[in-house]
Amino acid sequence: MLQFSHDPDAGVLYCYFTELESGQAVDEIAYPVSVLLDANDQVIGFQFDLDDELTLDQLDLALELPHTWLDSGRLRVGITDDDPKQIVAVEDVALFDLDENGRVLGADITVPAEFRAAERLARLAPLMLALDDDDSDAAPAPALAIDGSTSLPGTTAEVARVGVVALVGKPNVGKSTLLNALLGQKVAIVSPRAQTTRAPLRGILHRPNAQIIFIDTPGIHDPRHKLGAFMVTLARQAIRYADVICFMVDISRPPSQLDKQIAAQVQRERKPRLLLLNKVDQPPRAESHLDAYRALGSWDMEVAISARKREGLTVLIDEITQRLPHGPRLYPDDQIVDQTEQHLAAELVREKVLRYTEHEVPHSVAVEVDEWQDKDQTLYIRMTINVERESQKGILIGAGGGMLKQIGSAARGDIEKMLGRDVYLDLWVKVRENWRDNSADLGWLGYTLRDWK
Repeated sequence: MLQFSHDPDAGVLYCYFTELESGQAVDEIAYPVSVLLDANDQVIGFQFDLDDELTLDQLDLALELPHTWLDSGRLRVGITDDDPKQIVAVEDVALFDLDENGRVLGADITVPAEFRAAERLARLAPLMLALDDDDSDAAPAPALAIDGSTSLPGTTAEVARVGVVALVGKPNVGKSTLLNALLGQKVAIVSPRAQTTRAPLRGILHRPNAQIIFIDTPGIHDPRHKLGAFMVTLARQAIRYADVICFMVDISRPPSQLDKQIAAQVQRERKPRLLLLNKVDQPPRAESHLDAYRALGSWDMEVAISARKREGLTVLIDEITQRLPHGPRLYPDDQIVDQTEQHLAAELVREKVLRYTEHEVPHSVAVEVDEWQDKDQTLYIRMTINVERESQKGILIGAGGGMLKQIGSAARGDIEKMLGRDVYLDLWVKVRENWRDNSADLGWLGYTLRDWK
C-alpha cells in the first residue's frame, strides 16, 4: 500500500509504505533523494540513493509495493512502471522512518518549491491522504513521556496545559543553560565545549495552569562515531515526539549550514515551532542576523532571550503554555527532573572533566557509578572515569594525582549541594579503548536507544 500526504506549509511530502500506527516509528535514517517526473513535469515517484547499512529485510514493505524496484543501491518508489522523463535531485535528504525492528515504514521528503503546486502533484492525488488538523485542546499524545508511558505514579488528576517541549539546535547554543534558567536551579551540566549534553534530560516546570516537560537534547551535528550518531538520533526523536519545538540559535552569529539543516528537520513536523533567538546580550547586534534566521522556515513565534542573564523567559513560558494541549499533570509537583541522583552525580563529575581538561580528553570521557552507599553520616560514592587512551588517563590523573583531586573536589561540592548531605567521592580512571565506536562498550555505559526511549 503506497500512500502520500502533503504539508504545504512545511514543504514536506510524506510517503507511506504501510499504514502507520501512533508511536510505530521510533527511529530514522537519512538518504539522498530525487524526484521522478513524467513528460508533463508531474511527480510520479521518488528515487533514494542507499548504502550497505540497510538490508533487504528492512526494505521489505517498500519492495512489496507494485511499482518499486531496487538496483545498484537505488530504491525507486513510484505510481507507475513507466520510465521517468526527468530525475531531479533534491537538496535536502529524505528521512526514512524505522520501527523498533529497523523496518522502513516510509519517508519524509522536503519537496522543492517548484513541485509543491497541486498541478505538479496531480498524479499522486488519488493516493493522497488528508493531514489531520491540529487540536490544541486534545489530550497529550501517548508518546508524551518519550518512553511510551502515559501515566506516572503520584501524579494528580488536575487538568492543565501539559506537554513536552523539545529544546533543539546545534551544539553550544545554550540549551542546557536555558533549561537551568527556566527551572531556577541547576539540573543540566554546562560547559563552553560543544556536545556537552549526550542524552535527553527532562526538566519539569510546574505552574498553576501548566506543567511543561522540557527536553534538553544533545546538539545536532555531523557524527564522527557511534556515540555521536546515538546523540543525534535521540535529538531527532525528541523533535518527533514533542508537543512544541523550540529551535534555539545563537543570534550573535549568522546561520551556519548546520543551523539550516536542523531548521529543515524542524519544519518537517506539523506542530508549533518557536524560534528562540539566544544571546541577544552579546555583540554584534541581534538585528543583523534576524532576517537570515527568519528565512530558515515558518515560525509560529520568535522569542528573543538571554539564557545566561535569564532575560525573556517569562514571555517564552507564556508562548509555550498557550500552545500546549490540555490534560492531567503527569509528574508530582515536587519532581523537577526525570533522572536518578546517581546519573546526575555522574554528570557533575563529567562536567568538571570538561572544565579542567583540554583538547580530546573531555569528549572521550564516560563516567559510571560503581558504588553508592551510606557509611556512618557520609554517603560513599565510587565512580570510574572511562577514557580511550593511556595518555588521556595520565592527563586526568595529573602530576601526583593533582588533576583528579581537583576534579573530585569540585564535583563533590556540587554533589553535596544537590543531595544536601556530606559525600565521600572516590574517583578512579580506566582505559576503554575506542569506546565511543564500540557497541558493547556503549551498551555497558548506558548509551543505547532502548535505555532512552
